[in-house]
Amino acid sequence: MAKQLKKTSKKASSLKKRQHIDHHVQHRITLGAGIIVIAVLIGLVFTLFVIPKVHNDMRLARINEIYASIPVPENIYFNDESIFGDKRVYENDAGRSFSSSRSFVVAKTVNETAAELDAAIKNAGYKLLDKAYPGSTSKEYHYKTDRGEYIRLNVSSKLRGDAASNELLMNGKFSDAFFKIDPNAGPSRVILKVNLDDNNE
Repeated sequence: MAKQLKKTSKKASSLKKRQHIDHHVQHRITLGAGIIVIAVLIGLVFTLFVIPKVHNDMRLARINEIYASIPVPENIYFNDESIFGDKRVYENDAGRSFSSSRSFVVAKTVNETAAELDAAIKNAGYKLLDKAYPGSTSKEYHYKTDRGEYIRLNVSSKLRGDAASNELLMNGKFSDAFFKIDPNAGPSRVILKVNLDDNNE
């Protein structure tokens, strides 16, 4: 009877030790799995949120740096901005992306405004690529930075542009008087675009 009790006690003790070891192993597996899940979640957060945010913030800082390097005329009116760091591609053409844009009005003629801003952009160290749409009533110049980024300058007559909108809204067509408005007439509407990726907007 005593031998049987000893055997039973040994078995119980051995079972207890085994259960303790099994529990310890399960605890380690659970802990390891938890650490792996947390590491994966942290990796996903970094990949999906932190890294793109840092990248976009760097792009935005560069775009603002380009804008800050180009002095604009002192008295500007109706200033409007759409400046962003993330790359925004066209829905129907992923090869093209939207530019950040700044628009304002200058109380000068189109020729005066275009000459002043063209000189400011060149003095900032950006190279003229081309003068787009020769013969157009507005002036558009394209520039490139030494880092391969693009700047577009568009200058047009606000007086003529407003008259065009008004006549189309009211009459659905242009009158003879509209065509007599000097395309150089001030004030000038300026659109200054910056695109870090392409020049095909």
